Amino acid sequence: MSSGIEAKAAFSKAATWSTAVSAAAGDTILILSENLGRSREFLPDDSAGRAFAADSDQGLITVGGDLNAYLRYQGLEVLLAMALGTAGTPSAAGTAAYRHTLRAADDTAGLFGTLAVYKGFSVHEAPSVKVDGFTMEGEAGGPVKITFHLIGDDLNINTTSGANTTAAISALDQPEPGLRVLMRHGRFLMGDQDGDALDASHEIRPNRFRLSFKRALAGDHLAGGDAIAEPTPAGQPQATLELDFPTYTSDTFLTDLGNHTRKKASITFTGPEIESGHNYQLAIYLPHLVITNAEAAVNGAGKIAHPVSCALLAATSAPTGMTGITAPLAIDLTNTNPNDPLA
Repeated sequence: MSSGIEAKAAFSKAATWSTAVSAAAGDTILILSENLGRSREFLPDDSAGRAFAADSDQGLITVGGDLNAYLRYQGLEVLLAMALGTAGTPSAAGTAAYRHTLRAADDTAGLFGTLAVYKGFSVHEAPSVKVDGFTMEGEAGGPVKITFHLIGDDLNINTTSGANTTAAISALDQPEPGLRVLMRHGRFLMGDQDGDALDASHEIRPNRFRLSFKRALAGDHLAGGDAIAEPTPAGQPQATLELDFPTYTSDTFLTDLGNHTRKKASITFTGPEIESGHNYQLAIYLPHLVITNAEAAVNGAGKIAHPVSCALLAATSAPTGMTGITAPLAIDLTNTNPNDPLA
């Protein structure tokens, strides 16, 4: 028997592409779902002179999919850091609190890991996986969720052999539940990019948001094997922010759309207290965005909703209040983990 109740996932930073590493204590992560799939080309021998193809070969391997989880203040640092590209040893914010500064690098060369998912009687092991970005989504009244977009080299089915066996993965402890990022923890601020630092006067209150950051990675198949080499950028990363307001109460976003006004924004989620003066926190900084769509359509006699879409861009220079931040987004994460997630 196998069910989601038995499922256990672990992600471990690796050093050599196509070489799996064994998951250790602390590598397990809590997930909602996983759909990493493997396909392989079917190459029939369709040479002339036969009525039917009677032989075939296997061709190129393609591995990809998503890993879905609740966004948490602690436990997903490695995946977030691999998507952005830069981390480092966190700074001490107190005695037990540490602040991680996750920043978007130009590329993520050399950053990948092994994903192992125990599914009841076997472990599905992707030896090397790149994080091609993520999508965060939240709605008023609920927890925020995150989807990591993955590209892998292959997918092994392990039981008693391989880097991650059923015995090894099933023996690892699951992380403690809790520390979910909730929509009610969030504070959304947005103002003109050339204006003062964001403060309470810039607060906006959407009832839904969706933040997407995708790197557009692609892996090449090379002679000597059927799996891909480490994926590299096939284009510029794409980042977007979508905000839904349940009621149309202001012309600001419509005016900004018409004027192509440059904006800046931050989204800060503040969780439980770690110690006096320091809480779990996840802060997202967006130094340069433009409104790409804003609507206030009448749909019957009900409320007039106000959805807004934004493109996230790099900033020529860091705007006031976001010192040193010029990439389309940056994340500060405060928790009790003292370790560099990319070490």
